[in-house]
Amino acid sequence: MEDVARIAVIEQTMNDIDTFNKVLNELLQHIEKILENPHDLEQRILKSSSLKKAMEHEVFCEYLKYVGFKRENNDYIYPREQSLGKLRFAQVALKRKISICCGSKQQLDIQRPPCYIKNNEPYLKPVYLETAVPLFNRIEMLFNNVLMYEKDDMQEKAREVIPLVSLELKAIERVREHQRKLKMGEVKGDDLSFELALLFELMGWFKNEFFEWIDKPDCDFCGGETGIATVEQRTMEKELCTVEVFKCKKCERDTLFPRYNDVRNLLRTRRGRCGEWANCFALLCRALGYDTRHVFDTNDHVWVEIFNLESGEWLHVDPCEGMVDAPLVYSCGWGTRLAYVIAVSRDDVQDVTWRYTVKHKQVKYRRTLCAESDLVWCMMTLRAARQAQVSSARRDFLAKRTVKELVLLMQEKEPSDYEKKGRMSGALEWREDRGEVSSHSHTFHFVKPGAYNIQYCAAKDEYRVFCDGKKENVIDSFLEGAYKSEYIFRKVEKDWKQVYLARNEREEKGQISWKLEVEYDDLVLKDLVLVVCATTFEDGCVRCSVQFDSEPAQDIKLGVKHLTCNLQVLGSNTAMDQCVFPFPIYICTFVRRCYGHISEKKFKDMCEVNPHLASVVDYGLITLNLG
Repeated sequence: MEDVARIAVIEQTMNDIDTFNKVLNELLQHIEKILENPHDLEQRILKSSSLKKAMEHEVFCEYLKYVGFKRENNDYIYPREQSLGKLRFAQVALKRKISICCGSKQQLDIQRPPCYIKNNEPYLKPVYLETAVPLFNRIEMLFNNVLMYEKDDMQEKAREVIPLVSLELKAIERVREHQRKLKMGEVKGDDLSFELALLFELMGWFKNEFFEWIDKPDCDFCGGETGIATVEQRTMEKELCTVEVFKCKKCERDTLFPRYNDVRNLLRTRRGRCGEWANCFALLCRALGYDTRHVFDTNDHVWVEIFNLESGEWLHVDPCEGMVDAPLVYSCGWGTRLAYVIAVSRDDVQDVTWRYTVKHKQVKYRRTLCAESDLVWCMMTLRAARQAQVSSARRDFLAKRTVKELVLLMQEKEPSDYEKKGRMSGALEWREDRGEVSSHSHTFHFVKPGAYNIQYCAAKDEYRVFCDGKKENVIDSFLEGAYKSEYIFRKVEKDWKQVYLARNEREEKGQISWKLEVEYDDLVLKDLVLVVCATTFEDGCVRCSVQFDSEPAQDIKLGVKHLTCNLQVLGSNTAMDQCVFPFPIYICTFVRRCYGHISEKKFKDMCEVNPHLASVVDYGLITLNLG
């Protein structure tokens, strides 16, 4: 790592371990002040006498320039337009070098969160409204509840459970890999900042290792399956909270599932649903210094937003789904009819509904809980009361940030394929009951006899439907033609001239299925051939199954009314593209009113009508699998 190598050269040049350690500690503290208060220009000037003395060494001055400082007159200043990325790398390198030189005790004494912004004001005070409007009361409650994240003891407890060193090392590797791909032309876009890389690693660890999703807990006594019995209010661990009581189907004893709001209890239990996930993850983000919002929608889902100083924009983060920057997933993927989405942080509150919805005019008709002018009054009153408690520099920063955000909220955006996926967190039955599996569930319907051929072309991302050799329909996007899709996305590699469907990064399994169905009672799906081209890497594999009617998945049989084709992509969660589909996919099905075995002559007749059929399957394959 270049940062560590440059620090080692400074150590050799100074040749005085005590002076060297003092310089490192003061430089680290100064860098952390800049990261904690990036909007305070005074903090960007190096004023320490020890640091000014160290500037007599040319290698130290070169290191300051490498980090991003610029010399103006006799001072070194970190310019306002300079990215904080290198400063964060320097912070990590300095902390690691100090821990090596001074031991673990010194490391604990100087370790601070790798933060964007830290609240240096005294604890902010709750603010209240005089109102009977339920929505306003809920906003007020959440706006005051997020102040718990600002307590030093809470953040310290949160940092104790985070494997920060390993996450930082993984984040550095992620940044280096992204830089390599940019250099090789494998990806396009901007550099990945260290803060965002660390956020990705934090979310991955939180979702896969730290927190657990609970639909219904196993029995505390026999481990058997339970079912919901009652929901009541109880005092648990000194907190009055909602408690779901589950009764075991085997031993008939009760198992309690407290829905804690106190984040200290969540750090201990490490389980829950979206409310608990967002609550605990927001604390961890604040403990690492990210400017964090707690976001809720009135349809019963909760997530967070992180402010990205590099772009100057708020970033959608859903730890339950493991998704970043996919705000339209709820309205365009889950099919949720959003009306109010409110975001609260320690010193700001905002109506962010428009970031998470399309067709804003239609959304307005669903907003019936209060007058729009009253909602504006509610947020302005709460915001003014809270921001009166912060410094003038912070208020100026917040005002400029709010203006920019309001401009962005006015812009309607189109959803990406990534944002058209259904909900992944929670059991399938629970998600289906909530109607959040996917808002796109397509079925291929057949209304007349014929030899049908359905092709998916990955290059153009479209399905082509043929009947007796004639094109009847074209469906854009692999998601629009899929019956269900989970953890599958379309990957485009322009430099390698490859386009394929692949399993999402960090997911152990991806799944996509297609549904075929006849419209009338006198029609049946007579024969089916499914041809899939797939490539796997390392321990990945592809499984294909076919389901007829409501029966379990099984081998193909004749004379059924409808069926579902399902593909599963399996592999470890360490690589994104261990299993890919370099399509085309061909689904060839023959809809007939007659019954009986398909003859070789009949198959040849079909090939004459649909020449493409002969190129993808032979008669032997049909008789082997269907005959």
